[in-house]
Amino acid sequence: MILPPTWLINAINRFRTFLIRLNRRTFPGSVVLYEQFQNFWVLPCLYVAAKLNIAGHLEEKPRSSGDIANRVKADPEAIYRLMRALAGVGIFKQQSNGSFALNSLSRGLLDGPQSLRYMILHHLGPVNWNLLGDLEYAVRSGNDAFSHKYGMGIYDYLKNHPDESSIFDKSMSNLSFLGLDPIRNAYDFSKFPVIADIGGGEGFLLSNILSGTDKARGILFDTAEALTNAPALIEGYGLSDRINLITGDFFKEVPLSADLYILKNIIHNWKDDLCSKLLKNISDRMDNHSRILVIDMVVPVGNEPSLSKLLDIQMLATMPGGKERTKEEFLRLIENSGLHCSRVIPTISPISLIEIRKN
Repeated sequence: MILPPTWLINAINRFRTFLIRLNRRTFPGSVVLYEQFQNFWVLPCLYVAAKLNIAGHLEEKPRSSGDIANRVKADPEAIYRLMRALAGVGIFKQQSNGSFALNSLSRGLLDGPQSLRYMILHHLGPVNWNLLGDLEYAVRSGNDAFSHKYGMGIYDYLKNHPDESSIFDKSMSNLSFLGLDPIRNAYDFSKFPVIADIGGGEGFLLSNILSGTDKARGILFDTAEALTNAPALIEGYGLSDRINLITGDFFKEVPLSADLYILKNIIHNWKDDLCSKLLKNISDRMDNHSRILVIDMVVPVGNEPSLSKLLDIQMLATMPGGKERTKEEFLRLIENSGLHCSRVIPTISPISLIEIRKN
């Protein structure tokens, strides 16, 4: 996919930020705040639409609310009100005859490439919704709300709830697809003979990276539970002979050698001392030519709007010590781990690539 240059995306984002700030300065603050609050009603509607797979039932053709209700086994009037609300904010389209159709936003609820359906099911589902209702505890105590709410950490919870774990894994793949082209366009993976994805789950990212190279081999390293669906996904890409699966705990050791070690959305899950332990475990296996590539958001300083500042609230509520980090925090973490940051590469998406080498 041909992507627009980073400078153009940054210019558009600056103009968009200007318009948002102009709107906020033009109207009374209470009015603008109330407009933002209205998302409280949108998000549960979005979750129900994803849960009932309404977009999937509209993929062939537009349908009436009664037809949709019959297909998803729901109340016709309630379905109409749900669809009317979503169409009113630009998700789905109500046609002149009253039927509802897909549009560009609601196509993101379809299963398949570019889908956000499972991301929505995970983040807007009962588990996470209830968790964020306990955010005050995290803010007051500095401890994660997940353990307080559910009596165990998120990964133990997912281990004991396989249905939730499956949704979580698929949601991570949904998000990986969104960042895939920006990552591949920003970094040359072809120069690394062996690429290891540490904590790579189903193997979506690694499979797509290797699909763009001719000779590179891959290693997918994660817990046994996290790798459950990996063989089927990797086989679907025709890469079973090029990717080896290794199970383990990366806080104990990383028992493999590679030319590039990828850590995508891993560092932000943990507090600094555990991140340093992970980086040192990788460093123990690295050659001087090897690199670590951290793929995470970098929090900008000041009042600049950023998804990273909002996602950081999710980390505050969910992960013990997990957080999004500024560039300075990343550099300090890397230095304290006995490593050196080669460069920080921005992408047109909210994520950045942080390349690390041995001193």
